[in-house]
Amino acid sequence: MLPQASPGCGGYLLPRVPYLRLRFTLRALEPARLPLFKGSLLRGAFGHALRRTVCSMGPAQPCPDCLLRRTCVNTRLFETLIEGEPPPFLRGLPTSPRPYVFEPATEARELAPGDPLTFDLLLLGQAADLQAYALLAVERMARAGLGAGRFPFVLDRAETSVPGGWEEVYAEGRASSVLGTLPPLVPSDEPLPEGKAVLRFLTPTRLKVRGRLLEQPDFRTLIFFMLRRTLELSWFHVPGAEIDWSFRALLDLASEVSTTATDFRWRSWERYSNRQSRKMEMGGFVGTLAIEGDLAPFAPLLRSAEVLHVGKGTTFGLGKVELNPG
Repeated sequence: MLPQASPGCGGYLLPRVPYLRLRFTLRALEPARLPLFKGSLLRGAFGHALRRTVCSMGPAQPCPDCLLRRTCVNTRLFETLIEGEPPPFLRGLPTSPRPYVFEPATEARELAPGDPLTFDLLLLGQAADLQAYALLAVERMARAGLGAGRFPFVLDRAETSVPGGWEEVYAEGRASSVLGTLPPLVPSDEPLPEGKAVLRFLTPTRLKVRGRLLEQPDFRTLIFFMLRRTLELSWFHVPGAEIDWSFRALLDLASEVSTTATDFRWRSWERYSNRQSRKMEMGGFVGTLAIEGDLAPFAPLLRSAEVLHVGKGTTFGLGKVELNPG
């Protein structure tokens, strides 16, 4: 069993969320026009393909009322329903955080026949066990077509991240024999450089406090949202994880870290919601936050956030964080 906790957070025991990173390359079969930011498109197409692949009851059956909901691949991966008592921040909500993240690699809108469309799919916690289903769903979503024009694609190849590089798991229409048994990774334990670091927010990041989206977050607030995401994912998707909801001392330490520079800007982004039949504003802040102080207690959490993302809309690829030396 992979280690599930890191004691490096100033004495706080942080659960570790294992993950599998799959990199898919699709090829356009005809000219295609896709949205600038493709995370929502990929997630929606993946969800439709996964349900068509694994659902025994048919599209008319609502997942929350299904007799098979506790064992179905779709409700384990895509429609993750809350069963039993939820953790503190999720009371009253019907679903848990989804254990996957899409990371589109390009913002190109026009693709010619043969052009690649590459993206990463991260499977978090025990969702890594569903890797073969995920690949099958991606293969079928490509064939069904992407975007409003249902532009057809074909799955060209798939790779998985391994220590030191990448391993091919699908090519020329065939999956490798290792697919389904790929071991997950865990976020890095690499310590932070002494005293200084820069957090880069690469995709729109949506943090809501008292009903309002933040445009200029401070370090303490960021640490709170990173902790919340790590703990909630661990609660639902890492069996046996040790979870401590009493993290005030770590937040107090975060208050002592100084912000030496900020360069935030708001980036607007729209997505179309099939469920609500309307366009939705999904903007968030991007940019950098330079910090200075005793950063050692936060290394495990910040390294985890590089994998898990932070804030709302993480399944689309929002809230992508990168940690750089100061």
